[in-house]
Amino acid sequence: MVLDFNKNLPKALEEVSFTGEHRELVVYEHERDYDEIIEHYGKMKWKVADLLNERYGSILEDRFDLYNWLHYNERDELAYFLNEAGSNCLNYSKYKAPYKFHVWLGNTGFVVGIEQQGEGFPAELIHNQKVKQNEGAAFKFFNKCRSTIFFDDSKDAKMVLMEYRGL
Repeated sequence: MVLDFNKNLPKALEEVSFTGEHRELVVYEHERDYDEIIEHYGKMKWKVADLLNERYGSILEDRFDLYNWLHYNERDELAYFLNEAGSNCLNYSKYKAPYKFHVWLGNTGFVVGIEQQGEGFPAELIHNQKVKQNEGAAFKFFNKCRSTIFFDDSKDAKMVLMEYRGL
């Protein structure tokens, strides 16, 4: 499935049979000490994984575990998505941190988004031209994952989203 620059959130929600349940997990709302932001960011990533394990754990082949990213277990696409896309926010966004995580729950899958504040980034240009300043592993992961990765606006993205339909 990989990157889809034409996908939008309403279409993804339709495809996962959205239940109407949407959660927002705020990483920061105002200026904080960077160490506090990083600590809270880590806690919010775990909350996303815990929320999805609570909801879908009984039907998943393997539970989501953020440590899978550290152990190169690419089958855990949620761990890779949260870490790679989140890392891009930490390194490249104006405020050097994600603003919030979004989770939309569905009957046949879910959508997870990482939102940043400030300026957006040209996702399609970065992908097509392999822009050097964005050398991280996020776009490499986006290109080979089974889930669909898309953006709120591929030319000025403030949110990176993953549609997971592996239920």
